[in-house]
Amino acid sequence: MSKRWASPILALMLIMSVILSGCGAATKDGSSTSAPAAGEKQGAKGDKVTIKMAMWDVNASFIDFLTAKVKEYSKVDPNVNVEVEAFKNDGDYLKAMKVRLSANEMPDFFELKPNFINDFKSELLPLDDLSATAKNKYAKKYAVDGKVLAMPTVQFPEMVYYHPSQFKELGLAVPTTWPQFMDVLNKIKENKKYIPYAMGGKDSWPDYPFNEFMHHITSGDENYLSSLAEQDHPFSEGTPFYKAYSKIEALYNAKVMGPDPLGVSWDQATGLFESKQAAIVAAGLWYLDTYLSKVGNTDDLAAFPIPVRDSEDQPLTVMTFTDHFYAINKNSKHTDAVKKFMDWFYSPEVHQQYVDKVKLGAVIDGVTANVPFLNDYYKNNKITPFLYVPGNQKYTDLINATQLDWKIIGQDMMSGKKLSDISKQLDAKWVKARAEKK
Repeated sequence: MSKRWASPILALMLIMSVILSGCGAATKDGSSTSAPAAGEKQGAKGDKVTIKMAMWDVNASFIDFLTAKVKEYSKVDPNVNVEVEAFKNDGDYLKAMKVRLSANEMPDFFELKPNFINDFKSELLPLDDLSATAKNKYAKKYAVDGKVLAMPTVQFPEMVYYHPSQFKELGLAVPTTWPQFMDVLNKIKENKKYIPYAMGGKDSWPDYPFNEFMHHITSGDENYLSSLAEQDHPFSEGTPFYKAYSKIEALYNAKVMGPDPLGVSWDQATGLFESKQAAIVAAGLWYLDTYLSKVGNTDDLAAFPIPVRDSEDQPLTVMTFTDHFYAINKNSKHTDAVKKFMDWFYSPEVHQQYVDKVKLGAVIDGVTANVPFLNDYYKNNKITPFLYVPGNQKYTDLINATQLDWKIIGQDMMSGKKLSDISKQLDAKWVKARAEKK
């Protein structure tokens, strides 16, 4: 080619390049792959994006399931790849997310417990316009300042697991009141064949059915935690806290959790239960899947509600927990793509597979989990559901200011710390924090 023609041809090529880049190149199906317009966030049709998703679960098999499941989304949208980062427990997860929050490096799509929402709310994208939000039976219950910032994936009751064969062997009846519950534990202890209760106190969280939930249930008020923020002395004698914690203190002082409950981890404790060396363990329905993965069947497994009530003429109130909330990072570069992924993630078809895998209750209209164990639990126990509702922002601020952790208090009590001392210390910190907030 002569130099005389090179310049006009190059100019023509440049002009065509500009035209094509402005109009977008045509694909085989006739759609456009144009670049995002000025100000448009990445994730629009045609962009190749990666969504970072963070979650936790104590069950390794579920982590494998979810990791594989979200990869299927690339069949729905070939331009989107979802990468999962999984943690084994919510404690480690929360620490990691707070570090990332301070570094402005939050994932695009991430998991929260209901009581984590206030800590992260400044970073969360409102979800009110998603179709998944309209179908979620619990999402609006957890709105913050009138906006849905995160929505749950499951709901389930808390329960006490036991082996019917051991109860039959020892002549024990299923307890329906707190005095009966203590009597059962003490009788198992006296027999000396089995550890009455498998705690796993080395990990702080396994005492949550008692230390985190019992005072909430005792109050009779689902918004009890928010009400604590309006009181100067919510931990003194006569309060729901003190009444519930008096029972918990008696439970720990009874020494029904083996020789060293603080020296045994959750995995070790449930291992004792699964091998029938321990008779009882309390946890949410979520534990069922772990049990099945270890034992293989539920032939010798049943459950009853934690009987917080004092007598049978009172309601048998059971904490019902909505959990595994998901939220979108409002600072994500791919918010449009993440919102579409979230709608898929909570679609009836995917949600059905999710709850069937975890064997928990569904939260999406039209979806019912296939959990015979749960159906038997409701059939055999006449319960009054009590929905766990986390505290408001004022409560969260006070919790953070006082560094109050109900589960750590449980560890302190197991080590021998007296409730009377705990009560005084908590009230003093609470009064000071409320005064400083004012």
